[in-house]
Amino acid sequence: MFGIGTGELLLLLIIALIVLGPERMPRMARDIGRVVGELRRTSDELRDEFMNADKLINKAADVAASQPPSQALPATAQASEPAAPAIPGETPFDREMREAKERLQRARDA
Repeated sequence: MFGIGTGELLLLLIIALIVLGPERMPRMARDIGRVVGELRRTSDELRDEFMNADKLINKAADVAASQPPSQALPATAQASEPAAPAIPGETPFDREMREAKERLQRARDA
């Protein structure tokens, strides 16, 4: 765990007990545990979201590949779509994610 051995961990706990006192130490331990749990849940949700997005993209690509060219949108319809307006402070990654969501939503609506 972060390269900390048992001795170092015990020393850190003793210092924390001296600094925080016996009344605040359990409350701090609970708060730290709660934060670590929330970070773990957020990390799991983010990982699941990326895995689901990958599956959706692969599924959409399979559907697009299986459709005959006559059912695909004409090139003029794709080129005539207005570019999404940029949001101030938006990074290129955020813009690409927003545009991908909009494309998926248009594909679902069609």
